[in-house]
Amino acid sequence: MTMLAAALFTLMPLAATPAQDDAAKMEWVMAEGDRFDLTWTYAEQRKREPGRGETIETHDKRDVAAELVWKSEGILTLVIKKVGWSYGTQDYEVTLTYVEGKKLDPQLKMKATEKSPGYSVSKTDADRMVEYMRKMTDGEFTVDTASEKGRTLMLWNGGNLRDQGQLSLLGRIFTHPLLPSGPVRIGQVFKDPLDVTNLTAGLTEIKEVESKVTAVGDKGLIAKGGVNIPVGKSTVASGSTQTMTGNFTYTCEWNYSPQQYLQGSKEESKFTKKVDAKGKEADFYRETFNHSISQTLTIKKKPPAPGEQKKKSAPEEKPGEEKKPAEK
Repeated sequence: MTMLAAALFTLMPLAATPAQDDAAKMEWVMAEGDRFDLTWTYAEQRKREPGRGETIETHDKRDVAAELVWKSEGILTLVIKKVGWSYGTQDYEVTLTYVEGKKLDPQLKMKATEKSPGYSVSKTDADRMVEYMRKMTDGEFTVDTASEKGRTLMLWNGGNLRDQGQLSLLGRIFTHPLLPSGPVRIGQVFKDPLDVTNLTAGLTEIKEVESKVTAVGDKGLIAKGGVNIPVGKSTVASGSTQTMTGNFTYTCEWNYSPQQYLQGSKEESKFTKKVDAKGKEADFYRETFNHSISQTLTIKKKPPAPGEQKKKSAPEEKPGEEKKPAEK
């Protein structure tokens, strides 16, 4: 055999099945007794600096640990284990540290004095948050992977939290957009509605975000998406010309485990704008504004408890059936 032939013989096995032909489904497959650990972090910040008046700021930071427990086909009960929550503005701060089984005891600290402008409005908002936190664990939280194929829904008392638009600890969780019904491959692209809360309506005609499958393998089935949107407009009102420039960026990612469950997701969005004004009352219209949101969800399947594993593997004995002696 010549050296050239030997080299070709050595290289031939490398041209077997190409990696891009690998395909698998992004889906939940669960059974009775399955349990998962869930952690979720969420951070939102908003800051407006007007040309006239005081800076307005809000922040919302949540750290949640929970357990998912099999309830029925495609449904998991979500049990809240720990919560750290800080919410507030330049006028007040509400904090909560909670551990399962302990009393819900949110703490309110007013930064503004009773004589400060807007005190009554801020106090009302703060009291509303405190009241919600005191009953935060009421009702039943569930994860529904069965009602709408291709979606992982967070429910409270049977209703979709993201659709309800009401204050809720878990109301902002991002899992993933609608998934294809069949197997996915690396490079596969799909488009979904751009569902965000920090982009001012009417600034852009872009309504979709494009995502692409980037990995199919031992580390999971991973898809990533994003969009970058420059924004701007000019208006004339009350003898003043206002020019607004800004930008909106959005990224998302999700990962399905080879063991067939959603093992993680991420979402980040940031909107910035600056308004310059000339003419009458220019200072009134000038402002800079920043609004950012980031979150990370992690889910990990728990191994069966030793007793549960033995119970599943042991053969079931029928009543009245005698055990056969072990063969020698």
